[in-house]
Amino acid sequence: MKKKIIIIIAVVCVAIIAVVGTIFGVNAYNNYTIQQQTEQQVKSIDDTYSKFTKETDRAKKLVILSDFIKNKPSTSDEIKVEVLNSVKPKYNETLAKMQKFFTDDYDKTIKDNTIDSKTLEKTNDKIKLQSCIDNLEALKKTIDSEKSNVFYKKDIGNYDKKPDELISSYNDRITAIEKAEAEAKAKKEAEAKKKAEEKAKQEKKKQTESSNTNNNDNSYSDNTNSYSDSGNSYDSGNNNYSSNDSNYSSGNNYNYDSGNSSDSDSGYYWKQTYTNEDGKKSYSDSTGKAWDDEGHTWNYKDLWN
Repeated sequence: MKKKIIIIIAVVCVAIIAVVGTIFGVNAYNNYTIQQQTEQQVKSIDDTYSKFTKETDRAKKLVILSDFIKNKPSTSDEIKVEVLNSVKPKYNETLAKMQKFFTDDYDKTIKDNTIDSKTLEKTNDKIKLQSCIDNLEALKKTIDSEKSNVFYKKDIGNYDKKPDELISSYNDRITAIEKAEAEAKAKKEAEAKKKAEEKAKQEKKKQTESSNTNNNDNSYSDNTNSYSDSGNSYDSGNNNYSSNDSNYSSGNNYNYDSGNSSDSDSGYYWKQTYTNEDGKKSYSDSTGKAWDDEGHTWNYKDLWN
């Protein structure tokens, strides 16, 4: 009886040992499997990040990031939950670093194209402002095409607002500059028109004064040869002579007779014949004596004196 009891106890012990061994064996295997899967996942994550950092093409970097998100470890891949929990921090950290590459580029573009308010109020460089607007518009398109991956399960934050705010402020400044330029141009044109009108007035005034001066010069050019005395005048420029009611003109015909040179004052003697418009003749000589066919006589020297 005792022998049977001993055998039963031995069998139970062996069974217990076998069960315990089996349990330890299974646990050991599971732990090994978890370790292997964890190492594989960590290596896959590291390889992906290494590939991402070495890639220089932005579009290809985005593809790597997109694939990294799509191929996120899950239980559907027969990966144990323990493995997922173990690699989750590593995965999230790597995902954040890859996304940061793109957000850093967004930040740099925004910074490079940001003009502070005080400087903006003073700037008149429309070319620079337009360049900033163009760069920010391009950034908006880039963000829109990349945001599903770059902001995967994240808030897009201020990236969808900041570019628009800057663009709006730059457009307002350009409008203000163009308004000021238009006003300055209009003022300059008005001043130029005013100067032109004043110059035209001055030129017209000079021409008028010059014309009046020429007329006066023509009116009085022969003053030095005009004489008058008691209503009688003699004009050597026009060769018109008048005495009281008698007028004589040398414009039609006149003759000089210097055959007898006996003027005591000038050393010679001359006699001149005048014919007026009626055909009547009058005569004068170098002594100033004058007469006509009707018996009138007079002396020019007396008139001149």
